[in-house]
Amino acid sequence: MPNQYHATAAAIRTAYGHRLRAPDYRDLLNLHSVAEIVSYLKETDGYRELLADLEPAYTHRGYLEMLLKRNLFTQCLRFCSLEHLQDTPFFRFFIYDYEIRELVKKIQLMPSGPQAYISAMDAWLGPYLGFSQEKVARAETGDELIAALAGTPYAAVIKKHVAKYGSRQNYTALEIALRACYLERILQEAEKTVKGTDLDALHKLIGEQVDLINLINAYRLKRVFHADEDTLRDMMLPIQGRLPKRICEQLYAAPDIAAFVEVLKSTRYGRMMNWNASEAPESVQLEHAFQALRWQTARSALHFSGHAAVSLYAVHVLYHIEVNNLITIIEGIRYGKSVSYLQSLLITEE
Repeated sequence: MPNQYHATAAAIRTAYGHRLRAPDYRDLLNLHSVAEIVSYLKETDGYRELLADLEPAYTHRGYLEMLLKRNLFTQCLRFCSLEHLQDTPFFRFFIYDYEIRELVKKIQLMPSGPQAYISAMDAWLGPYLGFSQEKVARAETGDELIAALAGTPYAAVIKKHVAKYGSRQNYTALEIALRACYLERILQEAEKTVKGTDLDALHKLIGEQVDLINLINAYRLKRVFHADEDTLRDMMLPIQGRLPKRICEQLYAAPDIAAFVEVLKSTRYGRMMNWNASEAPESVQLEHAFQALRWQTARSALHFSGHAAVSLYAVHVLYHIEVNNLITIIEGIRYGKSVSYLQSLLITEE
């Protein structure tokens, strides 16, 4: 039987037990400042250590949000260090994710010169990346960037993109290509580490997340830009998820939002949704439902699989949602949004 890294899986389950619960969110929603949020979080098991040295009265909103986002990365590092999994295939998936974020940022800022990216880059990531962040930062042309990424799968993706688009920039197409590269890479690495029913569970979890990300993007494009079938197909992650291609094509071909929703209701995800009316606008309600399904599928995977690879991928999704919840509350308080409105945006266990 393959090694499931039970110590790591157990540590992940224990840490997730310290997550924020529905009563915590209710308390947070009734606070009135960043200082009050920091004071509250410092008393929780999940954030006590992270925020121990912060003085609530002098904590800037942006700094708090940065700490919360960075903590997603360092938590995964800590989990992997328990059984020295940093160099085990698949377990670097969260590092690959940050590599792509940095590359997208670099490419978008290249027209403004190296200094623009140097000012915006997350320098703390440098020791963990699979390429030299300094070389990437200094690159001023596509060829220099490709050279800086030599030996990584990203070099071929960017080279192909440059060959196709030349000097014309298509940031969306390149980001999709890099995201597809990331997914293909972690799926290939999963085959080397995870076997049997655990591999099936991991494929299922990743496939569900791909489906839901594509559904969110397709819905936004259809609702805001009235995107046609060809545009939607080009803008989706080109990785087969759990939805049959036939259903995906029907969704993309839907002439309007009403038709899109009718097709959606016939899918496995549509059947999992709560279609009862709420106070939130329909667009907000459906986006919330998609994100709730991301939480639900990840939570199910964490509960039913004991393999560390499945647990780590699932908890990474769950922690992202928790941090997004906190940032929603922080920004909502900043802009004076009502408690009921903010409540409609949160993904919680209620």
